[in-house]
Amino acid sequence: MVCAVASQAAPAQPNAQKTPAKAAAPMQTFVGVISDGQCAVKGSHKEVMAKAKVNTAANCVKGCARRYGYVLYVPSTKKIYKLSDQERPAELAARKVRIKGALDKATQTIYVSSIEPVL
Repeated sequence: MVCAVASQAAPAQPNAQKTPAKAAAPMQTFVGVISDGQCAVKGSHKEVMAKAKVNTAANCVKGCARRYGYVLYVPSTKKIYKLSDQERPAELAARKVRIKGALDKATQTIYVSSIEPVL
């Protein structure tokens, strides 16, 4: 009987751990460039643009994001954050932006509340 209770309690724990991380994380403001998961790791679009014969960084981001997802790249620290919102970043590809959201430190994912261009 004890084993049955323990096995029932175990599945509830992972969900309980994930939800508070999002809810407990304070809202923060992040400034960086909308990029894709592939080029952000390299810190540049040059290599992929040359291989794929893409004419702009924005087109490179949009193309690569289909496979690697949109991320926020912070050039000064070389930090890369995954973004929970994968639709709004498309219109701001390769542009400097200000994102407000909660950071899940375990996954380095920003749960996006708002995205706006930095002019």
